Amino acid sequence: MNAKSIEVIVAKAAGTCFGVEAAIEMAESKRQPILGPLVHNPKIVNHLSASGIPILERYQDLSKLSEAGINEVIITAHGYPRELKGELDELGIKYHDATCPVLLKWVYGKIGRFEAQGFHVILVGNPDHAEIIASRSYGTDIHVVYSEKDVDELPEGLGKTVAFCQTTITHEKFSSLVEYARRTKYPDLRAIDTRCKPVKDQQEAVERLAQWVDAMLIVGGMNSSNTTNLAKISSRYLPDHTYHIDSPESIQPEWLKGVLHLGIGAGTSTPQSQIQEVKERVAILANIPVLFRRDGDADTGPMDADVSTEI
Repeated sequence: MNAKSIEVIVAKAAGTCFGVEAAIEMAESKRQPILGPLVHNPKIVNHLSASGIPILERYQDLSKLSEAGINEVIITAHGYPRELKGELDELGIKYHDATCPVLLKWVYGKIGRFEAQGFHVILVGNPDHAEIIASRSYGTDIHVVYSEKDVDELPEGLGKTVAFCQTTITHEKFSSLVEYARRTKYPDLRAIDTRCKPVKDQQEAVERLAQWVDAMLIVGGMNSSNTTNLAKISSRYLPDHTYHIDSPESIQPEWLKGVLHLGIGAGTSTPQSQIQEVKERVAILANIPVLFRRDGDADTGPMDADVSTEI
């Protein structure tokens, strides 16, 4: 390859995971109002809305649904609090559950099993994220931490403790807070990395790629936890040349100046069509030949979803 061309490499794992694809398929087939953005990607949410599927407020007064004549809804891929599902049942409102299978089977299941063994559960993740709000409802007295200050405020003498993490968090964030909690609060704290396999694959793929390209485009919703974390990982290696974008129009021509190798990463809620649009935009802006390739393939099938490990 000569110096008058750009090589664009898409990360080994990039784009929608099986959970997001299943949620989209459910929304498009059931065509019922959705309790919140189905996934954290404006392109997908806008497409569903434009097709006539109402996007409702996630945590609204559910009795208003009945008053509005709504008797069927869809729960988003991030999950929904157990008590609110119960309220839907009481109101006679049918719900189609698009919660990610990783949450339903592995995270909620682990919470129940460890509590049954007498453990106090600590969730490491953003307390305001829909996934954490839902996950903590599947235990009896779950504590959520997202900073060392949060750890400092945990009660003493909890007895047996175990930590799980938000499925989209970085390994570094989880392990650093676990180690801090062991040093300051609970020396015997067990910790199980409950990031899902697609998230792990994408984080590892972006870390690998960012170490040898000249710049990285991270494609996905600005409110997407997993996509934001991909940008953070890339920024460790390319602090001035990592660009988190949610549309191809956001790409600036100057970002490509002097770039011979451009990497593209994308979150689990980013459709392949959006990645393709970014590639097409790069080809237009480059004004020189652009060579495209993918940095290998990845298996992100549901059978491999639970690869949780203890740390």
